[in-house]
Amino acid sequence: MTDTAAVSTDYVQQDGIQTPSSPMNSNRKSKTFLNICDMRTATVVLNILNIVFTLVVAIVLTLMYAFERGPYKLQNIFHTLFGAFCVAGISSIGLYSAMNWHSAGVVAATVAFAIVFVMRLIRFEFIDVLVTGLLLYAHAVLAMEMRSGVMTPETFEGEEYVAESGREFVQMAHSFVSAHNSVV
Repeated sequence: MTDTAAVSTDYVQQDGIQTPSSPMNSNRKSKTFLNICDMRTATVVLNILNIVFTLVVAIVLTLMYAFERGPYKLQNIFHTLFGAFCVAGISSIGLYSAMNWHSAGVVAATVAFAIVFVMRLIRFEFIDVLVTGLLLYAHAVLAMEMRSGVMTPETFEGEEYVAESGREFVQMAHSFVSAHNSVV
């Protein structure tokens, strides 16, 4: 009797092309985000990046508006800060929910990002539409996978996937947000 866990191949068949085997489990049921990683990992990374960049852009714009002359200076500052805190708050809910397996929070972030997406479409904010669309896609698919039982704490080990090129980034991010580096 042979041990099936010890049997492996160096190549796998994908679309008729022989390619080197990847760390992706061939029995995975969940979708990947642009063939880079699984949706939970994508949701976590995208939310972290969105929070950081949203706050940086808000600070830069606020400083720019603070030195501007004109009757709409305070109104511009208020709208910038209010929008940034709303979007960062939505990302925070999505981040916390994805990391702690709370499907209701992921669904809430999905609905909120859908509203933000429509608002940005109406206002012709095309770069923001692209960013919000990526966030919306990752949250929507993760919410569906969590609700259907494909992506759960019990199945995550088999569903987790990060492309080889992204492993170093994920390891660096993991060490950055790990419990032993926390100030709390």
